[in-house]
Amino acid sequence: MGVSAEVVEPAGMTPGEYGLLAAVDDGPGLDQRRLAAALGVDAVSVGQTIDRLEAAGWVQRQVDHRDRRVRLLNATAEGSAVREKLRPAALRAQERVMSVLSRGEQAVFLDLLTRIVEGNQSYAGPGNGRRKPRRRTEPSDPPSPQASA
Repeated sequence: MGVSAEVVEPAGMTPGEYGLLAAVDDGPGLDQRRLAAALGVDAVSVGQTIDRLEAAGWVQRQVDHRDRRVRLLNATAEGSAVREKLRPAALRAQERVMSVLSRGEQAVFLDLLTRIVEGNQSYAGPGNGRRKPRRRTEPSDPPSPQASA
């Protein structure tokens, strides 16, 4: 994250915002819910990030004519230009991080990482791993012994 931040912070964005902008730019017309599912991120977090990208003028939402509740996402011309401007530095940063491995090791690492991710898709759902909400005690529950003392 630190290496990515060095690349994208001068443009006024976070690594997560850059990643989401890239995903929208690569998949124009996706709706927010499908984008969140594809990335394994909860829809609320995606929505908040899209709000920031939209405010910056890098992403736009359009009403889906098939379902007016759905907003389709597209990178603006400015958003695509910012991404293209940052892409060479982002690729160099990625190469710098991976440079501790030989080319062969990089290929093996990426293959193993891909297999781990693909083999664990059932765990990739948005919100997976979060704490379950605590149940409130019902009024019919008997008071605790400490409460009556």
